Amino acid sequence: MDDRDYVERLAHDVAVWQREGMISAEQEKAILARIGAGEPRLVGALRLGWLITAVSLIGALVLGGGIVLLFAANWNDMPDWFRSLVIVFGMAVAYGLGYLLTYRYKLDRIGGALLLLGVLIYEAGLFLFGDIYDIPLTTSDGSFPVPYYFFLAALGALPMAYAFRSRIVLLLGLVNVVIGSVFWLVIRYEDSAKVDATLIMIAVLGVALYAIGKLHEVRKPLAQFGEVYVFAGTLVTLTLVYVFAFDEPWRSLIDDGIESYAAPPLVYVTIAVVAVLVAIQWLVGSREREATAETSFLALLLATAAMVATWPAWTGYAIVFNAIFFAAAAGIVTHGYLRGDERYINFGLLLVAVGILTRYVDVFWSLLTGSAFFIIGGLILLGVAFGLERFRRTLVTRMDDEQLALPRQGPLDAEHLS
Repeated sequence: MDDRDYVERLAHDVAVWQREGMISAEQEKAILARIGAGEPRLVGALRLGWLITAVSLIGALVLGGGIVLLFAANWNDMPDWFRSLVIVFGMAVAYGLGYLLTYRYKLDRIGGALLLLGVLIYEAGLFLFGDIYDIPLTTSDGSFPVPYYFFLAALGALPMAYAFRSRIVLLLGLVNVVIGSVFWLVIRYEDSAKVDATLIMIAVLGVALYAIGKLHEVRKPLAQFGEVYVFAGTLVTLTLVYVFAFDEPWRSLIDDGIESYAAPPLVYVTIAVVAVLVAIQWLVGSREREATAETSFLALLLATAAMVATWPAWTGYAIVFNAIFFAAAAGIVTHGYLRGDERYINFGLLLVAVGILTRYVDVFWSLLTGSAFFIIGGLILLGVAFGLERFRRTLVTRMDDEQLALPRQGPLDAEHLS
């Protein structure tokens, strides 16, 4: 997290504390002055940063869509050299303006939006170049895009993300990596019993992204990217864990006659490589109790993946993955509490609510009539929401109390703000 993001978040939190009566107006002014945020009336201006980012991104996307529509009507009538020039020139202009706005004029939010536009033009250009020069972008039956397209898209996005220090472009590149991996596995094991093992490898990929994020956090210049990897890895892994929490995938494996040791060797190689990666991130990272707990949980996920790959035909896995899902949600809430970050608490409690709702629908959908199902479900959801909100408020209040109880420090410099 850079200095500006820290100041914006803390200024927002201080305003909330004062509004809720936890601190006085004088204390609010003193804290804002200490962190360099100015008077309370300027906090609103700080918080406009998020709005500016959103408007900039939307504006860049709308601009890109307008340019596409401008050329789309006469695209096939244009000579190949001109169409190629349009793509290259569009990328060059977007990257150039993004660089100038970011580094010359310090308008990094608008510059980041133009950088994203340039990356999107690059990714669209891959398809357009395929159309211009008859490069095949589908499989033999035309059913799937070639996964290498997504890998090439990632290859163009990831370096730009690091060069311009753009987290949203990094997230776009990781999305391409995940989608490309899914397509590659499905095509490689198409019409094979081993295709069921591809989901396991995607979950393992999520663990790898999480570990890579933790490695980024070790080095301060790369720390801001670590959160993106951790978020992407968490989302990918928990999505697969959520799917595995149902009975249907395991019953389908049994019905299809999938036997033990059916997974291809690539699955075990991937698990072993990611296990080494997890071990490295633990060795070079923090040895705090929380970091050790995270590493242990990642090791548990990899061990479970290896067990499922070896002995897939067992309906009891649904219970195992339900336990993993709720344990992960509890871990995210705990992480948010220990770090004083309300975002993690909200996300973890959201996962708990989704898990409870899913289990209710899964168990009672066929047992209750339509009206009873929705009435009881609504009451349960309201009760869960009430309990979660009380729990969340308790955690947030406790975090605020602990922060206010800390001894006053000296003037905040760049080292403290980091």
